[in-house]
Amino acid sequence: MCGRFANSETIPAMRQHFAAGGQDAAWTPSWNVCPTRPVPVLLGGSTGRRLGLMRWGWNQAALGGRLLINCRGEEAHGKRMFQAPLARRRCIVPATAFYEWQPGTTKNVRPKPFAFAPVAGGLWGIGALWEPTAGPDGQRDGSVILMTVPANERVAPVHDRMPLLIAREHLDAWLDPSVPPSAVQPWL
Repeated sequence: MCGRFANSETIPAMRQHFAAGGQDAAWTPSWNVCPTRPVPVLLGGSTGRRLGLMRWGWNQAALGGRLLINCRGEEAHGKRMFQAPLARRRCIVPATAFYEWQPGTTKNVRPKPFAFAPVAGGLWGIGALWEPTAGPDGQRDGSVILMTVPANERVAPVHDRMPLLIAREHLDAWLDPSVPPSAVQPWL
């Protein structure tokens, strides 16, 4: 599970990194991005990539109003809640690091956080899904959940799950709603 991540970049730096357009947004770089916060989100479309803000987490009436912040990538295609977003509303959440916690060994030992970041620095693109929502002022808004996958060999000693990291060469396919879920399934 990915319950925290870092994004220490500015909107202009993210736009440059991902070759994206969009308007300036009220984003403050942070080393501790938590659920319910507006986060930068990269979307695709016929006019190219664009960067905006969406709230991290879906409030799901079907789950008793619980906040959903992650989705297991390998199970998404089989769950009705995720099928339409996986087919038409894939996005990228830029991050400079993500955190996973190693469980404590006893009742008195707290979980130990570990930060994972690109070796050369810069940004990762976390695969995510978004839902349209109505903002408090009635305008269209959006909310996003991060996709997780089984941990790779670097993360596995700390935790069994990690965010889905979309390789740079796969960004356009991930963001393109005309690319069917079956084509991106191997990444999940």
